[in-house]
Amino acid sequence: MQYLKKIFLIGLLMLLAVMFGTAQAGDVILSNNSGSASTVWYITGEKSLVMNGFDLQSLGIQRPVQVEKITLAVQSPVSGQLVDAVVYQDANGGSPIDATLAGSQQVSITEAGVFTVTFSPPIQITQPVIWAGFYLPVDFEFLADRSGTSVLTYWAWQPNSTFNLSNLSSAAVFGPADGSAPVNINMNGIARITVELNTGGQTPTGAATPTPVQQVVTNPEEPLIDSQGRILQIFGGNTADLSSFSPYTLCQTLYWDRADVNYTYRDSVELGCKLVDDRFIPANPEGYARSTGVIYDVTLFGRVSPGTNPIPYPITHCVAPQGGVALERGVIGLAWGAPREWEILPTVRYGNFLCAELYTFGNVAVFIPN
Repeated sequence: MQYLKKIFLIGLLMLLAVMFGTAQAGDVILSNNSGSASTVWYITGEKSLVMNGFDLQSLGIQRPVQVEKITLAVQSPVSGQLVDAVVYQDANGGSPIDATLAGSQQVSITEAGVFTVTFSPPIQITQPVIWAGFYLPVDFEFLADRSGTSVLTYWAWQPNSTFNLSNLSSAAVFGPADGSAPVNINMNGIARITVELNTGGQTPTGAATPTPVQQVVTNPEEPLIDSQGRILQIFGGNTADLSSFSPYTLCQTLYWDRADVNYTYRDSVELGCKLVDDRFIPANPEGYARSTGVIYDVTLFGRVSPGTNPIPYPITHCVAPQGGVALERGVIGLAWGAPREWEILPTVRYGNFLCAELYTFGNVAVFIPN
């Protein structure tokens, strides 16, 4: 099976690690996800099963319990294609290759968002581990977090065919999405799949997964705006995973996300940057003063033609300002179009970096609200 991955940093609000809350039907909601940064994955080649594992034993949840609902964060469904929602239970943990099918339901997913499957009647669970997932058609797009390499999401498929969902060992390709064979997919995160349980009022006592280092989220759902309508800096914390970012050769304080280029655009584009003189840039946007730091001119070459139009998917950039007020209050501005005009971008600060998504290219600089 072939697969493609698109980095899509969005402000999807999800709770950390395992999420416990009162719901309409169940009383405990299980989620292995953390952070708000998401990756969009989509299926190519053949239908594929994507599922998450949940260890009830480590959570101190006694059995039997009932699975009332499961959810999937959908980026783009496939019209006219039914999806199998499945729940397995596993007696011995580890690989779910020998897990037994506890229940399933065919559903039609027609729009993006969090899709909920309600099982009627609920699915009875007596074993310590639950695996819940979806058998997805080709071109279906779903979301995963960016919490790092994990064995909590498994993939399964049969090359050029389908396999029997009642027998996971019938899938020719089956394993975790941690980069290992035979799946050979490193999601660098966990699929955004949750399970809603009816436990009879139990209170979980453990956590399924540790909270990872905070991920870079540069497109918050709600930018921070003051009473004058100015975009302000959002503080994202002092730690973030910037391991996929590299500085430009000629712009050593401006960093770009290699993952966006390598995976989203499959290395079909190239980025360039040079420093420019302030004589060749537009006037400051109203309500902001430009920082005394450098001005960048970022260009992109390849199969897209930016500069006057947005590119299909943004590429995350981070600036390392020289401390002071630029770091404490600065936001990133992008001048683009014909003629170029500044636009202040939603900006998140992580430690000594200011980060934003560039959806087209031109001049980049740091601005400070007046």
